[in-house]
Amino acid sequence: MKPPYHIGAVCIAMAFAACSGAQTGSTVNAIPAVVAPQASSAIGPATPSNKGQQLGGMHKATASLILVANEGAGLGGSISEFSESANGNVAPVSIIAKNSGIPGPFAVAFSSKEGIGIANGNIDNPSDQFGAETFALATGNFLTGITCFGEGQTNAVAFDSTGRLFVAWLSGRTRAIDVFAPGADGCAKPKRTIADTGGLAIGGNDVLYVASRTTKTIDIFPAGSSMMESQIGGSATGLVAPGTVAVDASRNVYVFDTQTAAISEFAAGATGNVAPIRSIAGPKTGLNGGNGFSFGLAISKTSGEIFVSNPGTNAILGFAPAASGNVAPIQTITGSATNLSNPLGLVVTE
Repeated sequence: MKPPYHIGAVCIAMAFAACSGAQTGSTVNAIPAVVAPQASSAIGPATPSNKGQQLGGMHKATASLILVANEGAGLGGSISEFSESANGNVAPVSIIAKNSGIPGPFAVAFSSKEGIGIANGNIDNPSDQFGAETFALATGNFLTGITCFGEGQTNAVAFDSTGRLFVAWLSGRTRAIDVFAPGADGCAKPKRTIADTGGLAIGGNDVLYVASRTTKTIDIFPAGSSMMESQIGGSATGLVAPGTVAVDASRNVYVFDTQTAAISEFAAGATGNVAPIRSIAGPKTGLNGGNGFSFGLAISKTSGEIFVSNPGTNAILGFAPAASGNVAPIQTITGSATNLSNPLGLVVTE
């Protein structure tokens, strides 16, 4: 069964959206030429043995990229790569896909050591369907695929500084975050399991942040621990249905709330029932489609710009580092050339 990929409830509330299918085999196809180059790149063919498929060939980025997990509206997903400065109706630098598309994906993460990680969304056949996969950034090659999550859904991913992969998933009444060793593949056993689930972010000192819709909180776990140390939550926070969380270079915590369609920033080290230090919300923002819509969220650690994916409008929105209130984005990636299709997860390669 496959729940709706836009509205509602828990299936896509964490960042983050649906399909099942074959996990092996590949063909190489071309995408239309990039309308305006978004980063310096070297184009070349993928090798025939690749399990992955990079539409548009391999490249070596010289600047930060925005990686977008396109769920594909149930027709086959992909990972799109845009320059961090991309704006308007521009083609991606490249697209990573597998045959007719990657199942899901609901979420995307990046590690300079391990490459790109994705959560594949709905799992109908847990014995051989990948719940999480990794790809090489430079070539788009498929690297690893992890199975055995159980029938259900993987919906968020994150890497820590050592390259461990954190995967949030749910199956029946089980809600968990599995932590895998770098390079984990197949029916790998997690190194540890955390009894929580939701949107994931890992900040300085490898502190884990979990956006929990169930408790309307941001749950905070110290590095290497499965025991929650503290929370951000309560009436003063304004959190109603926190779906996605991100952390900037100063360890400030950003949350997109799927019910209020607002981005809230909490000061570094904040815990308990505290008010955000600022919020971005209102009709000018383009953050429409609250009430269950899932938006990806990423912060550039270099520029401080705030990026949000809007699946309702097939757009990536960029807000100024100091943006607050009902303000328009300073950067918008949208239009037919972008190939965006129900964009959910979002990360910047820094």
